Amino acid sequence: MTGQVLLGPYLAASLIGFAAGTIISALLLLLTSRASRLPGTPAANILFAVCSLLWNLAGFAHTIAITLGTPENARVAQALLASQFTAAAAWPVALLAIWSPLAAHSGRQRIGFKALHALSIVNFAVITILFWPGILSGTRHQVPMMLKEVTAYNGTILLALGMALFRDRLVSRAMRLPSIAILTGVLGASLSVVLSQAFPYYPALCTGLRVIAEQITLLIVIGSFFLFTRFRFSDLFIRNSIRVLTAAMTAIVFLLLASLPFLARIEREAAFPNVTRALIETLLLAALLFAFTFVDRHIEACVDRWIFGAPDYRSLIRQISDRLSQVHSESEIAAVAKYAGDALELKDVQLIALSPLTDLQWPDALLDGQVDELDDPGPLRVRLHLPDLELLVPVHSAGRVSHLLAIAPGSARRGLVTHEVNFLRAAAAQFGQRLDALRLEEQMVEQQSREAVLLQQVTEAELRALRAQINPHFLFNSLNSIANLIVENPGQAETMTLRLARVFRHVLANSSRLLIPLHEEIEFLRTYLQIEEARFGSRLGVNIEVDPVVALERIPTLILQPIVENALKHGLGPKPGQGHLWIAAEVQGNRMRLRVEDDGVGYVSATRHSGNWQGIPPSGNGNNGGSNGVGLENIAQRLNALYQDQGEMILEAREAGGTRVTILLPRETGEATV
Repeated sequence: MTGQVLLGPYLAASLIGFAAGTIISALLLLLTSRASRLPGTPAANILFAVCSLLWNLAGFAHTIAITLGTPENARVAQALLASQFTAAAAWPVALLAIWSPLAAHSGRQRIGFKALHALSIVNFAVITILFWPGILSGTRHQVPMMLKEVTAYNGTILLALGMALFRDRLVSRAMRLPSIAILTGVLGASLSVVLSQAFPYYPALCTGLRVIAEQITLLIVIGSFFLFTRFRFSDLFIRNSIRVLTAAMTAIVFLLLASLPFLARIEREAAFPNVTRALIETLLLAALLFAFTFVDRHIEACVDRWIFGAPDYRSLIRQISDRLSQVHSESEIAAVAKYAGDALELKDVQLIALSPLTDLQWPDALLDGQVDELDDPGPLRVRLHLPDLELLVPVHSAGRVSHLLAIAPGSARRGLVTHEVNFLRAAAAQFGQRLDALRLEEQMVEQQSREAVLLQQVTEAELRALRAQINPHFLFNSLNSIANLIVENPGQAETMTLRLARVFRHVLANSSRLLIPLHEEIEFLRTYLQIEEARFGSRLGVNIEVDPVVALERIPTLILQPIVENALKHGLGPKPGQGHLWIAAEVQGNRMRLRVEDDGVGYVSATRHSGNWQGIPPSGNGNNGGSNGVGLENIAQRLNALYQDQGEMILEAREAGGTRVTILLPRETGEATV
């Protein structure tokens, strides 16, 4: 640079800037070396980090040497300066090598990147040859200014052309902003050189431009972090690097502002120069510290929003929780894990159960619940069929690590950062909770199934016992009828005996069936009534009507016979003259209605019952003249055992005389009929 500089402020600002740059570049090299073991990480990342460290370290050493009084044209000073610009010349070589696999998709792009990369290598070789032979031989006492400018200009042109070829990949903010930061660093350095030559007689301006030209290269380092990081915690490093850079820039601005000529003039004209200088510097420092605090407070939000494009992780966790609440199997949870990976634009995320992989040696830290980063290829990647596997996140279920989230970000994506890893941890916790809930649900279903089987067995035993009460009761009444006919009409008694045998064959054949089709029960009643008609003769009229819609519906075995028997014995038996019996089965909404009516002598009291049957009159059918009450009591208990609240029996008096018993049962088809 040909312009005059204020040496003191320049050296102080350079020391601060190069010190910050050296720290940042050293950490960059350390993390990049560690990340080079991850799949898809280009080796050129390490070359770039080395160039960054060499530029800042050599610049820091050169500034210290000048500060300690080393002449500018001394060999050591010139060697340090040559090291700086050699590193600067190598930057385009590294950056173009990194960009090439990310951007070159078409044949034209591949050719363009190869040509630029070759040109950058030639540029680096020429600049190195021009810098070092004279310094090493001692024939050159100072690096020519033109050589420095050529290094800056050539680097700017090469990277600008590379950015032009790379533009179709700069659609996403995550790729675009870091690339712009890199190009800004290169262009800023070149522009500062040009402006310092245009205004050579303004020492303060030339000082500031020279500092900018040397320190703006930190933007290249920071931008490269954004674009090429392939390691965890890069976001923390980036945020802290920006804070270090901001603090360094604040100190540099303070030094440059404090050296402005008009402040020196104010100091000279003041009555107390030292006090005035202290006051000015205090006010200036306070203003810059306030500005730094304000900027630092917004750094993290800006980095998340504009650099990493971080989504609303709380909202994503809520969405995952909502999705998990609707899943009912482990495979569906794996689908939600895929959704979590898509939200972070990961190449693949798999939920893997540990139980089938007992032969694999899992890291102890992973089994203790810690996230494990796979730094090198191994059997896990091969066995899990994830070549780009980088991270394993444990999923706790049943008090232990039962599953893993296998994370493969993909080589085209930057490395996972802290917030993303924390999000995956939170998602894994949600998956573990849902696995626990599914396990509890399965246990409850199994328990309910066992309880249902036991309840069914108890119900069947109860129904068998209740039906066993009907069989001897029915047999006793039928035999009494036959005994009476043997004296009065032996032939009819023989017919009744045959019919009774047919009836009992039906009873025995269906003794193990809880339910039978309605039409079979009706046929059984017809046979039974033929026995009773022999006893009643012409005094009994029977009318049976069955809706074909319900003919195949199933009803409890022998549910109608006790009602018919009670109607005959206690309603129509005591009635003098003609009696009628009506039996009907029809649809009532979603239920089936069974009716048994008689126009006999009537009943004592009528009650409507649902569930348990209470208040049964002594006659058993609500009619005068009964003795044991087995019939309706038995039916009510069977309905309660089979249908609980869905079965209903109604006992009521008919307006024209007699009794009506109605049974309402749920239909198996559940189809309402109007």
